[in-house]
Amino acid sequence: MDSTLRELLAAAPSAEAWREVCRLLADAGPRDMLAAVSHLRTWPADLRPMPDGWWDERGRGVHRPWHAAAAWRALGDLEDVQNGRPPAAGADDGDETDFACFSEGATAVAVPADPSWLLLCAAAEWHHNGGDIVVWGTGGQTAPAMLLDGSGFHDEALDAQLSPDGTVAVCSVEGRLHAWRTPGGEPLWQLALAETTDPADGDMAHTAVRIGFSGDGRRVVAGSAARGVHLVDTGTGELLHHVRAAYCGPVALDRDGARLAHAGTSGGVVVRDAATGAVLLCHDTGLAAVNALAFAPDGTGLAVAGGLPDTGGSRHVRPAACVLDLAGNTVTGTRLVMPSGVPAKLAADSPLAAVSTRCVWGGHGPLVNAVDDAGAVLFDATGQVLWTAPEMTVGGFSADGRVLVTVGEDVTAVLLDGLVTPR
Repeated sequence: MDSTLRELLAAAPSAEAWREVCRLLADAGPRDMLAAVSHLRTWPADLRPMPDGWWDERGRGVHRPWHAAAAWRALGDLEDVQNGRPPAAGADDGDETDFACFSEGATAVAVPADPSWLLLCAAAEWHHNGGDIVVWGTGGQTAPAMLLDGSGFHDEALDAQLSPDGTVAVCSVEGRLHAWRTPGGEPLWQLALAETTDPADGDMAHTAVRIGFSGDGRRVVAGSAARGVHLVDTGTGELLHHVRAAYCGPVALDRDGARLAHAGTSGGVVVRDAATGAVLLCHDTGLAAVNALAFAPDGTGLAVAGGLPDTGGSRHVRPAACVLDLAGNTVTGTRLVMPSGVPAKLAADSPLAAVSTRCVWGGHGPLVNAVDDAGAVLFDATGQVLWTAPEMTVGGFSADGRVLVTVGEDVTAVLLDGLVTPR
């Protein structure tokens, strides 16, 4: 190993040392490079931003082994989203446009495998406009697109999802599903959801429409306790099945869209035959809240993100998860995941936690981004906390589980290849 690289790796981690290491990695021999990347994963994540050159390579589809040493990349902020431009395109902060309004923040974000663009949903301007839904290019490759202008309604989308190949986006506002071709933003179809059983428009967790795609992208499910569970053909918008559920919460489909999972009451989960709505299994996870779901890619597991009562004696329900092993329609094993090092104020039973927590099961196994008014925390199936974000930050995973994008005042890509220890 080059003596300079060896000395940098042996020294205390620092931003300056990271910059120098990044400059040297490309010239290291394969064995030395892999050893260096493995060591760098032990450095604090906040010291390992992806350099411009690496990010540009990634955007061109060029993936180098040393890219896995980087943990995150700053993509811009909500002012850039409002202006419809990547941050490098506008050096003058006073040069503003009226592309979109994100003055009240973002409610949801959906992430393709290549985060050169994002689908973002704005919070509504109460007593004025609804929340804009836009495609925002994080670099110069993708033009911004207004998918739904908030001036035409008063609602806000609390969930936004992309098909696994990133070509279809689906959101729900004011009782209708909207689908667009992405990233261009061409409308595909709309579908009126069933009439609400809650005309008083009650609590957010009861009325919020949660969305999920099958792994093959051919089916999309949209569900809420107030409107029931809808199975839809992704390409045509045809309603394939609708079933009322006493409780719904988050929803998920397996790879081929044959099984549909949604939350039950009191920490339970329900798995149904997607085509008929018949209940295949009900299972009590032991959690006090269920906020997000994800099937394993091969269908042999179900990740359930939610919360458990604080063992320290407080009344808080703390972020946690349950991983179910499935053999067909039978639960053959369960494992509770209780992450350590979660910020003390973070709760899993708040209205925001119920609609904004996200879960994915990709190449890095089950991952949870637990969200609350007090902040957000990313953890894996071992309970290791990989990333934290400040208050009022929402997030979304790419379908392959390799990227999490968080949106608060800033927009950040969290790179899981640089955070999760290879299995």
